[in-house]
Amino acid sequence: MKQAIFLCGFMGAGKSSVGRALAKELGWPLLDTDALIERENGPIPQIFAEKGEPYFRCLETELARRLAQTEEAVISTGGGFVLSQGVQDSLKDSLVIYLDVPFEACWQRIKNSDRPLVRSNSKEALREIYRKRSEIYRSVSRFSVSNTGTLNQTVAEILDKCR
Repeated sequence: MKQAIFLCGFMGAGKSSVGRALAKELGWPLLDTDALIERENGPIPQIFAEKGEPYFRCLETELARRLAQTEEAVISTGGGFVLSQGVQDSLKDSLVIYLDVPFEACWQRIKNSDRPLVRSNSKEALREIYRKRSEIYRSVSRFSVSNTGTLNQTVAEILDKCR
């Protein structure tokens, strides 16, 4: 297996922690789309505040075009990374895996965070965002994995499905 693995899912689904464990197991580097965008453009909350979400989504589309050419890397994506058609088109031939975690579990992980969407939306509004995004995550992913067990179980399930 040489193709990069993209992990997608809602905020708090565990993309970063699963990504670290999966990358370690494979001996591959972990790339984090939010960290890459911040390295090139500054803090994400600042990007949202100064230039807005549409600008941020354009940055994600450009990054997706570059990362789609990557081999032997685990790529942890931001919660909204796969929302735009540009990103979806860029990743159409990539191995995208949806970390499917119930909303309440995600909520417990993100409710005290400084994420722009969490700060600016109620729990019920976030639940609706989750519902809409879940459909997109499913549509762009080759398969989904429930990240409700241990990290080792999740990584093992991903590797089993990739074989």
